[in-house]
Amino acid sequence: MDKARAPRSDDGVPEDVLRRLRVPFIRRASLTWEGRRQDVFVIDLALTGVFVEWPDPPPVDTRLDLTFQLPENEIPIVAGCRVAWCHTPDPEKERRPLPAGAGLEFISLAPDAADRLRQYLVDYYRRDPRARRFIPHGAPREGGS
Repeated sequence: MDKARAPRSDDGVPEDVLRRLRVPFIRRASLTWEGRRQDVFVIDLALTGVFVEWPDPPPVDTRLDLTFQLPENEIPIVAGCRVAWCHTPDPEKERRPLPAGAGLEFISLAPDAADRLRQYLVDYYRRDPRARRFIPHGAPREGGS
């Protein structure tokens, strides 16, 4: 009897795995919205968005543009994003809090940029078996921390 299997993309990585994968990604980036520009650090990266360290993000649903570079690639990725959620640390409730920041959901991404982002995540997945852990923000990590 055959087991049901998750569909795989052309690169051999199950699509559901790739969609849930979040990888550490400490990189400088810039945000622009409503005539403003803000330099930030991207903290992690996924196929559908990023988490950026940002002490005073705008409200949820704010639209903005994010520009960043993948390692060893000079062509910047420019993504139209929306602020999906904001995080204000509470040291009394969190043992290992995220920094203040915002989760940005990609809402527009050029096809070539989406392909480069996807390939980066596929390569990361293949290179680091520990990347297969899927830890939602705010969830306790293994080892009690």
